[in-house]
Amino acid sequence: MSQYFINIYDAVKTMISGMSLTLEHLRKKKDLVATLQYPNEKWPQPERHIGFDHKDYNVIRSRLHVDIDDCIGCMQCERACPVDCIKIDTIKPGKGIDFDCGETSNDTRKKMIVPRFTIDMSECMYCNLCVYPCPEECIYMVGGPNEPKHDIDYEYSKYVKHDLVFEFSNVTDQQIVDIGAQSYLDERNSKIDKINQGVNLKGNEPQVSSAPTPAAPVQASDTLEIKCLDIIEDKMLKTPAKKVFFKSKRAGEDDIIKIDKVIAEISKLDGYSPELEQKLKDLL
Repeated sequence: MSQYFINIYDAVKTMISGMSLTLEHLRKKKDLVATLQYPNEKWPQPERHIGFDHKDYNVIRSRLHVDIDDCIGCMQCERACPVDCIKIDTIKPGKGIDFDCGETSNDTRKKMIVPRFTIDMSECMYCNLCVYPCPEECIYMVGGPNEPKHDIDYEYSKYVKHDLVFEFSNVTDQQIVDIGAQSYLDERNSKIDKINQGVNLKGNEPQVSSAPTPAAPVQASDTLEIKCLDIIEDKMLKTPAKKVFFKSKRAGEDDIIKIDKVIAEISKLDGYSPELEQKLKDLL
């Protein structure tokens, strides 16, 4: 019996201890609660000192950036990327088309335009391997020795993963048309339409055919009985007509076939007339 009351005492004591701790944290939440109200509150970034001068060694790898005006479309960075997070499209001017692709800041004459230069930072492994082969030094990790080019960017969180795909190309649709690459533009727009259909859950929409809709087939009927042949007054015609009608009905043929066979049978006999044929057709 005493153990029963001891258990009650322990339960009440434990509950009071836990609630008092919760109330203390609630009262001093600014000092005792560890969770920061991000992004309104942020921990300061500490300085990194690992024995290298920041001017000589890039110790900061926050994200990739591209000075697209200096890109010549050599695609060396795309080939060097081990995780395939860089995607580049290039277009050369067609034969006989006089199009100025521009120059880089190093006075390198461009031979093509770059309508697509995307980097998926959600897949980037920050290896920095894409930076070294670039002949124009237009792709780099921001911060470190590149801080004069681009401010350091530690935080670029997004609500949607696709927003971490950064597009650096500044080529317009009109430039793509002027360079003679309308087919590239059509293919790109077709892909965008398919993506939008998938986002809107439309899937593959049925193709609307311009061909006329075929007429619905006439439904077969089997409603006529053999008594309908009583409209034939001549017994020389009625008897063979009923025989043909009965055989056709047993074969499961529809009314149209029955009457056609009856007409075909009695049309060879004496007493048959166009008026009688019309009466038989009126039965249908």
